[in-house]
Amino acid sequence: MYLDNAATTAIRPIVDQIYQEVARETFYNPSALYGKAIEAGKMVSSARKDLAKLLGVEDNTIVFTSCGSESDTQALLCTRKRPGSRVIVSAVEHPAVFNAAMELKQRGFDVVVAPVDEYGQVKQDELKALLTPDTSLVSIMHVNNVTGAINPVKELVKMVKEYNPSILFHSDGVQAFGHIPVNLRALGVDLYSVSGHKVGAPKGVGALYVKPGVSLSPLIFGGGQENGLRSGTENVLGVLSFAACAKQCVAAIPALNSKGNEMNEKVRAFARNIEGCKVLSPEGGAPHILALTFAKARGETVMHTLEGYDIQVGIGSACSSKKGSARIPKELGLKDGYEMGMIRLSINPYDEYDWDKLIDALKTTNETLSKYLRS
Repeated sequence: MYLDNAATTAIRPIVDQIYQEVARETFYNPSALYGKAIEAGKMVSSARKDLAKLLGVEDNTIVFTSCGSESDTQALLCTRKRPGSRVIVSAVEHPAVFNAAMELKQRGFDVVVAPVDEYGQVKQDELKALLTPDTSLVSIMHVNNVTGAINPVKELVKMVKEYNPSILFHSDGVQAFGHIPVNLRALGVDLYSVSGHKVGAPKGVGALYVKPGVSLSPLIFGGGQENGLRSGTENVLGVLSFAACAKQCVAAIPALNSKGNEMNEKVRAFARNIEGCKVLSPEGGAPHILALTFAKARGETVMHTLEGYDIQVGIGSACSSKKGSARIPKELGLKDGYEMGMIRLSINPYDEYDWDKLIDALKTTNETLSKYLRS
């Protein structure tokens, strides 16, 4: 039972069909000028239009990248900002945003961190208090990748723009797009990052929405693809797969909601009856994520023990798991052992889940591991 879809998803069957077409018939470089290459370019343009429609924007605002991390990095490092100006990010941003912000700090920008509540939602009043006349960029994630908490991005954008319309607002939407309804025109953001492998496409493709009028420099230089904003031969397979899989995921949001409700009902009931177990996800969060933490069992140990039952869960962001980052538990206010016991369950709308099997495995695992105090 695979419960780490927030880390990556299985490739959707439609990708096999696209691969056969691209690998055998439309393998041409979309930037070349002969007929078959031009057809490949038209396919990329069509996919761009489809993805833009799903996001509620015009197709000329979508820049294809290699992943969500690249999109985040370009949004933070390559937007026009006054040297030394203030940049605000939330305390629980994905490493792609947080570490890019730390790079800006090294470059002399005044980088400050907005605090969050126990679920990872940014504290709106405290974010407002950080705004200054010298602020140039705010980056707040749409859906928290650990807890599934949904930030009220539309309200945050309105607040920031009322303070100063020239402040750029970026949101990492990697865990939002395909899981909750997203309309970028309604949200009002200037930049928004999305990723293909979170919605069933292959790894190696992402996109960055850039609102008309936003000044953005390239992160990767070369032949001038993507209107000069992202050079490199276009990933035709990835782009076509991303658009097709995203369309399926958006259509499946009602099914995801139904499965998420079942997960919440079953797992929250389990947690209420287990001493030393807390649910970290808020009620009404993103339907595909539910995070737990245990006071007397390390999250990594729980994860590996569950593997013995053929159940795969996550322990937070896969991009930071190898570094053992303690930033997120600290910012969520976890202590007394709970800061080390986090696991994350994340689902997709297509699989079936045996929640009784998971709960039985969790009970046994918790009982066994609770006998041993952590050193």
